[in-house]
Amino acid sequence: MNVQFKFIVYGFLLLVYGALSSCNKKEEVFSGSGVYKTMADGNVIEGELFLPPGSGPFPVLIAVPGSGSDPRQNSQPIVDLFNPLGIAIYLYDKRGIGGSTGSYPLETPASQPEFLGARANDVLSIIKLMEDHIDIDNSKIGLLGSSQGAWVNSLVFNQSNRVSFIVMTSCGVASTGLENYYSELTDDPNVTLEEAYAQLGSFSGESGFDPLPIIQTMSIPVMWIFGAEDRSYPARYSVPILNDLKKSNFNVTLFQNTNHDLVDINTGELHARLIPDFNLWFRENIP
Repeated sequence: MNVQFKFIVYGFLLLVYGALSSCNKKEEVFSGSGVYKTMADGNVIEGELFLPPGSGPFPVLIAVPGSGSDPRQNSQPIVDLFNPLGIAIYLYDKRGIGGSTGSYPLETPASQPEFLGARANDVLSIIKLMEDHIDIDNSKIGLLGSSQGAWVNSLVFNQSNRVSFIVMTSCGVASTGLENYYSELTDDPNVTLEEAYAQLGSFSGESGFDPLPIIQTMSIPVMWIFGAEDRSYPARYSVPILNDLKKSNFNVTLFQNTNHDLVDINTGELHARLIPDFNLWFRENIP
C-alpha cells in the first residue's frame, strides 16, 4: 500500500467516524414552561417561559422591558393578562439583574445606538430559543416592548426575519434625544403637557437613536398604544407621525386620560380597553 493510498483510506475513515459521532449526539430539546438561559455577547440571559393552558404550539410574546433595574418577576402581571388569551409569555432579566450576568454600555443620549444594540442582542438570543421550542409556534414570535423596550423592538426587527408581530407601548417613534428633552421638560410639575409639546420644536441636541427609518420598513402587524397624559414620552407627538405613514399594517391607539404605564389617571387601573382591543387586533392579524 503506497503512502498516498494510506492517506486516502485514513481520511475516509475519519469522515465515517465523524458522521457516526454526529448521529449519536443527542439534540437538545426545549419543551414546557420554566426557566431558560441564553447567551448574548458572552453574557448569560436568564428568562422564564409561561405557557397558557391547553396544548400547543402557542404564539409567544417576548416581553422587552423598559429602563430600570426591576427583575423579571415584577413583570408577572403581563403573564396574567396574556396567558388567558392563549399566548405564551417570555420574561427575562436584563444584563446584570436577577439571574443574568454582564452589563450594558454606558447609557447616554450619544451612546444610545450602542446601548440599545446590546439590549437587542439579548432579545435575539431569546428568539433563537423560541424557534427551537416545541411548544411554541415559531411562525408566531412577537415582541411586546414597553417604554425603552419599544426602541429595542425596532432594532430586533431590523436584525431578525423571525419576528411576525410587534406591540409597542408608550414609546418607539421619537428619537432617544427628543424623548430625553421632553422628559426633562415634564420633570417640572409646573410645566403643563401643552407647554412641553410647544417647546419640542426648539430641540437642538443630539438625536441619538432615531427609529423612524426602521419603522418605515415594517411590513408585519404592529400595534402602537400610547397614553395621552404620558409625561415620560411625547405620545401626542408620535401619533400623527405614525398616521402620516398610512401603513395599513399599523394599528395606532391614543388612550385619553392615560399615563406612561397605560393606567387611567381617573380610575388608577389599566385602561379598560387595553386588553379587549389587543385581543381583537391579535385575532384579526395573527391567524
